[in-house]
Amino acid sequence: MELAISKAIVHVLDPAGGAPVFSDRLLELEGETRDYLAAHLEKAYYNDAGKTCTFLAESTFPPLLLESADFVQASKQIAQLFFDVMRQNAAIPAADLFVVLCSIDGHESVAMLKMNYKAAFAHFYQQVEGQHYNALIKQRTILPPASTKPDESVIVDMTDGTVRLVEKKVELDGGKDFYISTRILHTAPAQPERAKLRAVQAAAAQAVRENYDDSKKTECEVTAILCEEAAAGGGSLPVERVRRRIEEEFPLAAPAFVQEIENTGLAAEERVEVPPARIRRMEFQSIKTESGIELKIPTSLLAGENDYVEFINDPDGTISLLVKGIMI
Repeated sequence: MELAISKAIVHVLDPAGGAPVFSDRLLELEGETRDYLAAHLEKAYYNDAGKTCTFLAESTFPPLLLESADFVQASKQIAQLFFDVMRQNAAIPAADLFVVLCSIDGHESVAMLKMNYKAAFAHFYQQVEGQHYNALIKQRTILPPASTKPDESVIVDMTDGTVRLVEKKVELDGGKDFYISTRILHTAPAQPERAKLRAVQAAAAQAVRENYDDSKKTECEVTAILCEEAAAGGGSLPVERVRRRIEEEFPLAAPAFVQEIENTGLAAEERVEVPPARIRRMEFQSIKTESGIELKIPTSLLAGENDYVEFINDPDGTISLLVKGIMI
């Protein structure tokens, strides 16, 4: 990722305080502050729990971003939108809201990182009857560390208007629902990227399984196809490209794959965003036997004909795995 942060500001959104605490000044983007924001932005961008959304026609959020020349004032308006919804719904956690103007891979973007508070203990020094006393106090407004993903985030690509959204369901009006997409941004419903990836993988595996024997081997070959195409696309996996690969390598399964994809509601022109961490996990297959033996094998070695491993279908319906050329 090529990431450049140009402006950032933080506002305190704690309904228990009665009103938001707005900042009038931008953050000083130096050293650890910049590193902290960059780490969270990268994790938010590559979070496969996120959804790629578009604004509904009636949404008032895009004009707020596009028509305001005053970044500080626009950030306050954004924070106020969040706070108004939070104040009406006690289940939404208090947080600091970072609003960031940045460039991601050359695309000017506005990001909102909602950093929900964590509770943690810290020491508290005081003097008691003339004696030094170090006690413990529970801090309830600790921000998440840079090593973790933001709980909730919004990244708006200003070049095409798409939104990368990570949100959580909370208790709203007697039932659980999303609040950022429905009550703040007003975006069209969308599936999380990892759900779309699972749907494509399941559709391909099901189609191949129905039309070819040696199901375990073909399942591994399907994973290899997805891994290769996601890597070749720089993390963007076109459904149509997967269909063509299935047609090339498993022609009998191609019609079934198209039908399975239609059943999931995904369009042929859909692209699934696969983060680098997910691609790395797909590069290996973990195979575990009933006796507890577990093998981790590169996916590329499980696809096609090879001199390394072989799946053997046993008469009793089980599958044996033959690992060749072991050096001890």
